[in-house]
Order: sequence, then C-alpha cells, then structure tokens
Amino acid sequence: MSGPIKEKFRFRLYGKTLVIIDWANVYRWKDVLRWEIDPRKLFAYLSSYTEIGSKLFYCSDGALNKLDVDFRNVGYEIKSKQGKSVPVSLDKSHFRKIIKELFDVLDGIKITNSNIATKLYDLRSKIESRLADREPDFDGEGNVQGEYPPYGKKDQNVYDSAYELIEELDTELKKLNISIDDLQKHLAEPVMRPKCDFDVEIARDVFNLSHDFTDLIIFSGDGDFATLAEDLISKGKRVIVVFASGRKGKEYEDFKRGIFLCPVSQLRAYISFENDIPTDFSAGRDIVNIPEVK
Repeated sequence: MSGPIKEKFRFRLYGKTLVIIDWANVYRWKDVLRWEIDPRKLFAYLSSYTEIGSKLFYCSDGALNKLDVDFRNVGYEIKSKQGKSVPVSLDKSHFRKIIKELFDVLDGIKITNSNIATKLYDLRSKIESRLADREPDFDGEGNVQGEYPPYGKKDQNVYDSAYELIEELDTELKKLNISIDDLQKHLAEPVMRPKCDFDVEIARDVFNLSHDFTDLIIFSGDGDFATLAEDLISKGKRVIVVFASGRKGKEYEDFKRGIFLCPVSQLRAYISFENDIPTDFSAGRDIVNIPEVK
C-alpha cells in the first residue's frame, strides 16, 4: 500500500508580497545544486500565489542577452545594467601563497629542463664527434688511399637516429621553457573578472516599495542582504530568504525572529529545467523557520 501523498510545497504568505531575484547570485547555484533553475517555471510558480505582486529580476545586460527567452515578455520586471570587469591581482590577493608555490615548481621545471638540455648537448657533441671520425684506408701495399668511418653502416643509422631525437628533445625543452616564462608572466598580471552587483539597486527598490508589501521573498543567500532583512523585520515585515545549500551567508545565523530560511531544493519539483520527480511528489512544507522570540 502506497503512503500518503505529500502536500505540495507552498510559502506561508500573510499579505501582499514582493519577490526579489538576484539572478547573478541564483545562476551560480547550479554549481552546488547540480540542477538549474528555469526562470520561466519560477515565474509560473510565483504567479500561482495571489499574494505575490511584483517580481523583480536583477540581471546584467550581458547575462540577459545570453538567456534563451526575453524575460520582459515572460512577465518579470527586469532590472538590468551593464556589467564591468574588475582586476583580481593574483600577486596581491589570497592567491599569493599558491602562486608563489606554483612559481617555485615552474622554476624547478625550468632548471631541470636546462640540466637535461646541457646533458643532451654533451651527448650531441659526442655523437657529432663520432660521426666526424675517420680512419685511413690503406691499400695492399700500405699506402693511404683515403678515409672511412670507424663504424658500420648500421651503426651510422643508429647514430643518425639518436642525433635527430636529441635535436627534437632539445627543441621541445626550449619551447617548454619559453611557455613557462610566458605562463609566469601572465600569472603576475592582474586577472579581469566580470562583476555586476545589484546590492545597492535591490536595497533602494525594497526601501522605495516598503509601504507596498508585508512579506518579502528574496532569492539570494548573500549575507550582505541580512542588514536589509533586519531593517524590514524591525518595521514589522516578514522576510523569506531562498538559498542554495552552502550558499547562505553566516550573517543570517544571528537572527532570532521574523526571518524564514528556505532551501531552494524545496522548490525543485516546480522550477527546475529538468526533473524526473513524479507529479504526486513534492518537497513538503519543511521550510526552515527561525522561531520568533516572545
């Protein structure tokens, strides 16, 4: 006999609700979730709540252009801006120790290559000298008629093959050292990484709309929003933070009341690009709730 069908997961909302989706943060959740959120399914799921009004979707222009669908047509209120590239200096950041160790390894490889190249040079010189050796060729009366190599034809083939192999190895070692030099040069240069944070824009929009909602759902585990959540709670608002496992800021650990923490895995059956979860199964209503202090 099969067990009872679990109740579908639903947020407990008590009034008009604003939804904030920090897509730059949410998109990276796939690295830990091993499944991806479909923004269209997410919109449809959120639209099933009569309490939810505005759904603000924050995304860089570049990322927005890479999405398969124009989400303005889906129904989100899109908040976008041009991203920028910021330098990450590997020499001056927390990568310094790792980079130093890598440089030491690369320097060791170059020294080893140079030592091998020196030995190859000595061996090549000996083979060249051997190939240049000649012995006098005497006739029957003891007169010198010319010269001949002091080795047989098969021996010469071996010498020639060895010489060609040494030349090839020496060339490859030199190329490798040049490549290592080039790698070390680039490691010493700043690395540019894309950046497009919406912390200020999200805080501004939530502040401006604070009179229009009682509940806020924010899709972002970024601990930078904990201060915003704290301010809203002090004004009598309820805040639901949707996050991915391992992507929840430690700042939320200090909250005692007014905030509800929801792992996004609870929503997988409704918002993932691909799911093979039976239609009669849901994640239940096990939202992580930090109880209010009375």
